[in-house]
Amino acid sequence: MAHRDAEPVAGPAPSPAPAPPGAREALRQIQQSARALLEQGQVEETWEFFLSALEAVLVKNRELELLVAKLRRERRGPSSERMDSTQLSLLLEALVDQAGPEINPEAEARADAELDAEITRAEQAEPARPGKTRKAGPGWQTRGVQRQVHHTEVPDAERTCAECGRAKPKIGEDVTRVLEYVPAHFIEHEYHRDKYACGRCKEGVTTAPGPAKVLERSAADASLLAHLVVSKFADHTPLHRLSRIYARSGVELPVSTLADWTAGVGDLVAPLVDRLAGRVLSAYIVRTDATGLRVLDPTSPENIERGSIWAYVGDDRDVLFRYTKTGEGATGPWDFLAGRRGYIQADASNVFDRLFNGLVASATELGCWAHGRRRLVALQETDCRVAYPLTLIGRLYRIEHLADVQQLTPGARAELRQERSTSVLETLQRWFGATQVSEPPSTELRKAADYVLHHWAALTRFVTDGRVSLDNNVCEQQLRDIALGRKNYLFAGSHEAATRAADLYSLTRTCAQYGVPPLPYFTEVLARLARGWDADRLDELLPHRWPLSDVSAQNALGP
Repeated sequence: MAHRDAEPVAGPAPSPAPAPPGAREALRQIQQSARALLEQGQVEETWEFFLSALEAVLVKNRELELLVAKLRRERRGPSSERMDSTQLSLLLEALVDQAGPEINPEAEARADAELDAEITRAEQAEPARPGKTRKAGPGWQTRGVQRQVHHTEVPDAERTCAECGRAKPKIGEDVTRVLEYVPAHFIEHEYHRDKYACGRCKEGVTTAPGPAKVLERSAADASLLAHLVVSKFADHTPLHRLSRIYARSGVELPVSTLADWTAGVGDLVAPLVDRLAGRVLSAYIVRTDATGLRVLDPTSPENIERGSIWAYVGDDRDVLFRYTKTGEGATGPWDFLAGRRGYIQADASNVFDRLFNGLVASATELGCWAHGRRRLVALQETDCRVAYPLTLIGRLYRIEHLADVQQLTPGARAELRQERSTSVLETLQRWFGATQVSEPPSTELRKAADYVLHHWAALTRFVTDGRVSLDNNVCEQQLRDIALGRKNYLFAGSHEAATRAADLYSLTRTCAQYGVPPLPYFTEVLARLARGWDADRLDELLPHRWPLSDVSAQNALGP
């Protein structure tokens, strides 16, 4: 038996795992080709042949690494268009091998690191914004809720010191906060109105006035109608589900009744939405996009049609939706934006061309970098060359983030863009131009380059105007409410219902953009409309004027 401290005898080295049949055949062919070159005395050619084979293996290995990264990302689930840092380094490494010394990954990483450091310094030096500071206390916050203060006294027997017998003076108090939830409930108001009549003439009955009604022949108060509208168009609750919720609170309200009330509110606020449309049309920048909506239509062969909801956002705050039975431009943006000469930001769909070429309007087109980079993001798993332009586009957005942190004015933002973004755009333009020349027209990378270069003027107008943003994401975010709603209620009951839904979505989304709580907003607006608000002063009821002062309300309502 060998001693435990003795050195082990070196055994045979473990043999490598056998190569698969396809690989063995490829190795055999490489060996035969190399041997034939050596037999002919072509030593240099043999070395070049081996190096070429090794390069092909390395390239294939990098492709497999990228595929593994892609599969891991898909397993985690789609989260965003952001590229994994490991994947980005692999792509840049492959890109340098293909593009040569023109791309310096160290310089690119250094530039991004310096920009990130500058953003960090700006964030640390950022002054506290109003409403952003959090008070010391619990990890929750309240806003506008009823508060009740309770005082708990120390018993008299415990106010005397047990050691010296003296009375203890009060030195302060501890505060404990408890949240109580009071479920929503209905209150049924019953008005008994006196009636008087002449006993001799038997005519001229006089009845005491009743409460003002928001909708004729409706028992719904403004608060109930507001909750109905907010539940459906802000919280995406279908009416049949809302009917069950109300039933649990003790009131049976059929879905048909709720639908009639919703329609009544939509008709009531339509003039208010028209005023909102006027604000959007006069905005400095109008952003637009569209999404589909299924609508019941008995005249259709399939009893259902697919209409369109067009979104228009004026200066990032005022949101307007318009429903059309089709997705044609003639009934959508050509009609609403006819004659406009200011900025319009949209994607590059052909439906918007007439807004810029003078056929419908002579507006100035603003491009969307989110759409421009989306085509590159779709290729990042299969084509390593898109890593470089994606890095540059990401740098454009970080420059914008720096401007946001520094709270720059539009003029100062434009100066920062001209100083920092211009060089990035010039590099991007050269890269897309070289790609356009070298790539066949049928490839996806060539199509991505064609898209960006074709809309280059629209995509780069943001540099000289600090009020212009890089993309149309603000408008796309408004359409998310439409998408969430249609997942729940699936379709609109009619084309008229879809039109009213667009109006009500307009007010709920505008409230969201201005930070106005929608439930008290609709409650107060509907109540004031019921009391006879002056039609010439509807602008004062829009979300940007909220809350309305009592003096203005009194003047508008009259004595």
